[in-house]
Amino acid sequence: MEFLQTADVGSLLLISIVLVVLCVAGLLIFFGIQIIGTTVVGVIEMVMGVISGGPAVWCGCLVLLAVCGLCAGGALVVATCSSNPSSMNFCLLFSGG
Repeated sequence: MEFLQTADVGSLLLISIVLVVLCVAGLLIFFGIQIIGTTVVGVIEMVMGVISGGPAVWCGCLVLLAVCGLCAGGALVVATCSSNPSSMNFCLLFSGG
């Protein structure tokens, strides 16, 4: 117990702050690994379900991806043309001139 008599308040405060930070960081890492692990497992299960489902499931997924891509591309074209109509020649189709 002699070290408590020679320890100053600053070093005890520093030690306590480091311990609190280590505890909080440990909890964040613990829960972060769980969240990442369940997400990765969910994605792997989804991919394996598509692979093992046969061509009918693949076709549906391809159609869904194509529709999502077309919607995103259309939104990008509309956003680009509405902000600056002279930015692309393709925008002339929408403006009618």
